Amino acid sequence: MSATNVGRLKGLIMLLLAGVLATCSGDLPSSSVNESNGERAFGLLRPSTSIAALIRDRGIQAPNMAQPDVLQQLQRELAKSDSPGAYAGVTYDLTRGNSLVADWLVQTPNRWGRKADDLTWFTMGCKDCEPDISLPVCSSDADCKGGTCAAIWPRTPGLRGAVRKVCLGHSDALVLRLHALVASARQSVDIVALQPVPDGRFVAAVRAGLAELAASRRPIEVRVLVGQFPPKGVDAEALLKELTDGIKNMPGSRVSVSVAAMRSCTAFETCNSFSWNHAKFFVVDGRETFLGGHNYWTDDYLTDNPVHDLSMMVRGPAAASASRFADRLWSFVCSNLDQKASISLVSYASGQSEFGRACPAPLATRRTPEGRGGVEILSVGRLGSGITEDFANQSELARDLMFGAARKSIRVVQQDLGFRLGRSDTLFPESALTEMVDLMERGGDVHVVLSNPGSIGNGGSPYFNDVPVEALAKRLKEIVQKRIEDKDPKARYEIRKGPDPVNALLCSRFHLAPFRFGPDDSWPGGKTIANHSKFWMVDERVFYIGSDNMYPVNLQELGFVLDDSKAAATVLDSYWNPLWQWSKRAAVSGDGVENCIFRDVIR
Repeated sequence: MSATNVGRLKGLIMLLLAGVLATCSGDLPSSSVNESNGERAFGLLRPSTSIAALIRDRGIQAPNMAQPDVLQQLQRELAKSDSPGAYAGVTYDLTRGNSLVADWLVQTPNRWGRKADDLTWFTMGCKDCEPDISLPVCSSDADCKGGTCAAIWPRTPGLRGAVRKVCLGHSDALVLRLHALVASARQSVDIVALQPVPDGRFVAAVRAGLAELAASRRPIEVRVLVGQFPPKGVDAEALLKELTDGIKNMPGSRVSVSVAAMRSCTAFETCNSFSWNHAKFFVVDGRETFLGGHNYWTDDYLTDNPVHDLSMMVRGPAAASASRFADRLWSFVCSNLDQKASISLVSYASGQSEFGRACPAPLATRRTPEGRGGVEILSVGRLGSGITEDFANQSELARDLMFGAARKSIRVVQQDLGFRLGRSDTLFPESALTEMVDLMERGGDVHVVLSNPGSIGNGGSPYFNDVPVEALAKRLKEIVQKRIEDKDPKARYEIRKGPDPVNALLCSRFHLAPFRFGPDDSWPGGKTIANHSKFWMVDERVFYIGSDNMYPVNLQELGFVLDDSKAAATVLDSYWNPLWQWSKRAAVSGDGVENCIFRDVIR
């Protein structure tokens, strides 16, 4: 069987598994609950409480975009969903003094306008490669077949003069940035990821960074937490062994490493769902973070047919916000270590020959460095199912409040907006769709770019949810048509006679397109283009980058919301504008689209 067919088979198996999990799930995530179906228990908020009911019952208001303090307004409104303040600093946390480092917006593969076959990449295990990172040795760009020749870490930690040069493919520079981030630590390193564990060049970069820390003899606490889903899960001990093999016998090393694998909820427990960590970030010393949608999987991100993704690098107290979120996950792990088979922990203390099960100390309690920058960042997260019975999905609420605040535009880039795997129905983020329709009725525009149907990564991970765009179109038409009929019951018959006000609204105001990055509709060989970014933007001003998908799932997530004109301009110029420039030619609705997908009237 060819490698392509093996990848597709793995993807189908994962799709089937996800479908089984969705079918077994209990309480619906809050975004998919219609207001009429949401739990109402005299103010008691549950994960299945509808966002609309929560907003109404707590008197929560959308921010006023005419005011300059949008993030402060948003934080105050989020706090109303958490009346005891139990999750302040965890699932919502506003910080000031942040800086956006050079090239802070990290997008891979970042090939806007290029032909699909104009892509340089290098296979793992290639000949004449540096063995740890599996990239070809070079002396200049001329050796790299379209790639770039760059210096990397020395083969022996601490020998700074022993420079190595290797060829970098389209996105291998990300590996070097993560290595430099880890190696810069003075106190601590936090890594939060999703199964499968970091592999290939990513794990090589982390391992080399830890070796440099060991050679420095600085006392460093390292925590690695991986969200695991059934049935196989994560071998935490194997990952710890891979990370520490190079430092266990290093004289003077003071690096300690803890690795945990966690799933917060399994369907047959009282939480009655499936939930695990889905957040992805690195934090060093509570002062700098890499956070967003990127998984750390070499085959999917660094070789051929790479998935498109978006993350950001931030320096300042927002990094400590991420560590506080990680502290909450670690607290759950350590409190349930002996009660849940879905949680495992293994630790290495410097100077010890055997692994243990010691829980690491919280990192965010340490003194947070004061930021010197001028960027406000609101960290927003969600705890999903199993960790708490309280409502702690503030990232979802923040999104809906900002959509409700929009006066001109909403822009969305997602893997999908619907979820139907293994279900007879399709779940949509009902509250978000409602806010989108509200904006369109006020004369605003909504742009949505989604991953392509059938997209599967080289490692077998699916980047689509088996929801045809026709299903999304049908749901949006139902929402708009019901509003018209609620105002005038006779409108149903008038609509059928035409002209159709439903189509007039959606075909002109809802701009929907599959992801494109250049003139081609697929990768060479016909493989579909995958998107994994989780991005939204309101009025070309306030934007979110993180791990939280808009389609209804109830996992642990974290992302950042910014309201900064310079940062927004960067996002528009280097990400959204080229994305829409190339994607709009395949659009199925919006101005200029001849065969608008909404034109068939629902009967």
